[in-house]
Amino acid sequence: MTDSFVSKAFLWFVPHSVKPNHITLVRFILVPIIYWLFASDMLILGLVVFTIAAITDAMDGAMARTRNQITDLGKVIDPIADKLLILTALFFVGWDILLIKIFVVYILFEMIAVLVGYFFAPYLGKTTGANAFGKTKLVLQCISIGFFIVGLIISNQVFIEIAKYVLFGALFFAVVAGIETARRRVRMFLKDHNINVVLSE
Repeated sequence: MTDSFVSKAFLWFVPHSVKPNHITLVRFILVPIIYWLFASDMLILGLVVFTIAAITDAMDGAMARTRNQITDLGKVIDPIADKLLILTALFFVGWDILLIKIFVVYILFEMIAVLVGYFFAPYLGKTTGANAFGKTKLVLQCISIGFFIVGLIISNQVFIEIAKYVLFGALFFAVVAGIETARRRVRMFLKDHNINVVLSE
């Protein structure tokens, strides 16, 4: 349902010659621009560009699935681009906040796990795609960052506190997503090596 909505809302004008990985590349390019805008105290414009970058994540994923253009490379660079985008924003909104420090460390761990999974795929099995928990985590992260930035723009502590609660929810889903990804990896590894162990679906 989400893919259908994204496809109708955004993908109708994207030619088939444009691949999902091209959209992901746009997000990589936007990350340093967002950092510069935030660092230059152009918060409103920075939030606009951040929102555009977040939309590109929905676009490349929906494009890959609806146009049958899923690639192993895309499964790696897409989450890396997402994590760089979130890291950039979190560093800006408040490194002095403990929850953000915890999330930053967790995201760095996720990035290492993604890269290890890709480079050691012959031994660990093919890279798995995003799961529903991971997608929920990303949505909550973006919402949280939006509240953080708006709170900074209008100097309203209420928005900052809301952002913290939303980010805590995102952290919960991040942990669950990590556990689910590990479970998929184990199942794939056992299947590839013909090890018959019953794991719950």
